[in-house]
Amino acid sequence: MALRVAEFLANPGSRFPVEITLSGGEEPDSLCTVESIELAGEAFAQLATLYVEAALSAKLRQPCRRCLEPVETTLELDESFEVPIPPSAESVDLLPVVLRLVLSAHEPNVVCDEGCRGLCSACGVNLNRHPNHVCEPEESGRTTLKDLLK
Repeated sequence: MALRVAEFLANPGSRFPVEITLSGGEEPDSLCTVESIELAGEAFAQLATLYVEAALSAKLRQPCRRCLEPVETTLELDESFEVPIPPSAESVDLLPVVLRLVLSAHEPNVVCDEGCRGLCSACGVNLNRHPNHVCEPEESGRTTLKDLLK
């Protein structure tokens, strides 16, 4: 979402309250998806730069590190950041800067539950859904190094 900067530029150095909700997004190399970001704080403009001091509340969705099921978390941050204001711009987009802040601060290794059993290392079955799962060794008919060492 773009923030209109005309009032900020007309009153350099004056602080104005800012309260916006940004729709989420995801970075190409991240497994985390940001659902939404609430931003509440103050901002002021000085020398073609918008300075923002705000509390951020982000709703995230990312896979459990053990079983890969989606986990929803909330991240709370107090941040100060700067956004350059291009010449003759009427608004600036805060989403790329705020998204980078959120993705750099989130916990990348979340678990859905402390008792999560994860996935079977042989076949990938979710052991939380199938607690009695036991993999049967496959009969391939090949002789392996392990067979020769017996």
